[in-house]
Amino acid sequence: MWTMLQNGAALAAIVQGLASMAATDRPDLIIGIESRGFVLAPAVAIQLGVGFVAVRKDGAIFPGPVIQRQTEPDYRGNRRTLSIRRDHVPAGARLVLVDDWVETGSQALTVSRLVDELGAKVVSLATIIDETSDVARSQLPHIRSLLTGNDLP
Repeated sequence: MWTMLQNGAALAAIVQGLASMAATDRPDLIIGIESRGFVLAPAVAIQLGVGFVAVRKDGAIFPGPVIQRQTEPDYRGNRRTLSIRRDHVPAGARLVLVDDWVETGSQALTVSRLVDELGAKVVSLATIIDETSDVARSQLPHIRSLLTGNDLP
């Protein structure tokens, strides 16, 4: 994934594709999970003229009032603690989560639950690659992707 982001034309096409999908849901904010979400989500937010909300992973310094939850195991079997600043997500806001790849959906589901607790809503997930199972998909916000696992060689 990082190699694709090195190429300026590829990066521009990815950001434009993600922004086009995210625009469909008229977000107030774009939210992204550390680390590739910190590259893609702000670029999408700029394209749409909206703000960016950061989701930090365990071990990161994130001063201020935070809400945090642990994820279910990811595709590697790891659990992560995700944090969002309480004052960065206004009640009633519509957010689109932008990420590079969704497999188990454990991080996306945790972000969605955190945002719900703050009185806002993750209305969709815009990702480059979607390999989510039907079971995971049923628990997540609507997923829009540039590619699915079936598209991969």
